[in-house]
Amino acid sequence: MHSFSTKIINKYFIINFLFSSFIVSFILGNLFLNLNVLLLILTSFFFFGRKIFDLKFDVFDKVLIFLFIYILLNGILNTLLYNNNALDKDYSVFFKTIFFLRFLILFLVVKFLINENIINFKIFFITSFICVTFVCADIIYQLIFGHDIFGFVATDRRLSGPFGEELIAGSFIQRFSLISLFLFPIFFKFKKKNIRNITTIIFIFLFLISLVFSGNRVPLLFFIITISLITIFEKQLRKFFLFFIVGTVSIILLIINTNSGYHSHIISFAEKSVEIFLPFSSKNLVTSEIEKTKGYDQFYTIEFQGKRYLIQNSHLKEFKTGYLTWQYKKIIGGGIKSFKLNCSRAKLLNCANHPHNYHLEILASLGLIGFLIFFYLFYLIFTKIFLKKYFFKSSLNTFHLITPFIFLFFAEIFPIKSTGSFFSTGNATYIFLILSIIISLKKKFG
Repeated sequence: MHSFSTKIINKYFIINFLFSSFIVSFILGNLFLNLNVLLLILTSFFFFGRKIFDLKFDVFDKVLIFLFIYILLNGILNTLLYNNNALDKDYSVFFKTIFFLRFLILFLVVKFLINENIINFKIFFITSFICVTFVCADIIYQLIFGHDIFGFVATDRRLSGPFGEELIAGSFIQRFSLISLFLFPIFFKFKKKNIRNITTIIFIFLFLISLVFSGNRVPLLFFIITISLITIFEKQLRKFFLFFIVGTVSIILLIINTNSGYHSHIISFAEKSVEIFLPFSSKNLVTSEIEKTKGYDQFYTIEFQGKRYLIQNSHLKEFKTGYLTWQYKKIIGGGIKSFKLNCSRAKLLNCANHPHNYHLEILASLGLIGFLIFFYLFYLIFTKIFLKKYFFKSSLNTFHLITPFIFLFFAEIFPIKSTGSFFSTGNATYIFLILSIIISLKKKFG
């Protein structure tokens, strides 16, 4: 009893419990995520106090701190500018900006904990593996029995598992499956490599099948891309690249050829993806006949080389709204979580809460200045970490721990990807956690 109570109050145990709990909190929802962030910050300050700020800031830290200073000033300026001319005072952007600063504190806390060797990544990877496997098993259970173990009823073509009405199971699997797959090669020693390889392959295809049945097509695509890239870049894994591609294509073809719902779901995604890259095809051309009837909304058109084209793709429509909202306030943007408000002020159509693209949302919210700061941070990570520390030094044995986080980060910020809101609790928590891990591990590994 005494040893158990001592373990409970041990600061290393508490910190690692809270850090690993983030993965569970992503399943439980924003309330638990915010609580998790708050508890990790408070307990870290309770145990380590001002030591957290004794870190020697490198270029990554300085850029990130400068970014948050800009975000704060941006929120204050946008609030003052709006309230100076408005009859009804609105301080929502300012309060959202202040609340968003918690992610800077989270970044500094996690970076300190990693630098001081307080975080036990084995616990984090095991928790990730358990949670992802559980979500996958729950999706398959839901597929077979029509409901998951919590009673959430299956919907046509999109299974959510434990997420209920939120159709985000695929996003969760894609984000944490890669961490789960690196559990075996990093932390467990197998006497026979074949056993490790077979185990990893089994779980890769379990995650793949679950992603298909989740109906989240973008996470499925980026899961395939990240696994493919890792098998190409890692010398020890290149021999599995062709096997993975053949297996992936076979599984997807088997599922869509035996289920008409998933067939149309996947085929429509392929067609929409092609539309994004071919917006100026002849089938989208606004002809003189269409011009006469005006049987289209001119907002959803784009002019190129003197011709006008219809925007058929729903994502392109959202992207255009995001671009035009940025045009409304090019330099400083409208402030954190102000997209819908500024979209309406600009008298645009299709004003959702966000433009479904991180980069357009950053432009519309923080303007060109904020976007350039973000771009410089991403550029530093790409050149100083991915290229210098990974690409030209690729080895699963010497720099393995950072590998999944690098690929997850670039999959998350891919420029033309359809996304949720960058500034939402779930996405911001995930992004700044990954950032803090990558930047800390870069320093640790020299």
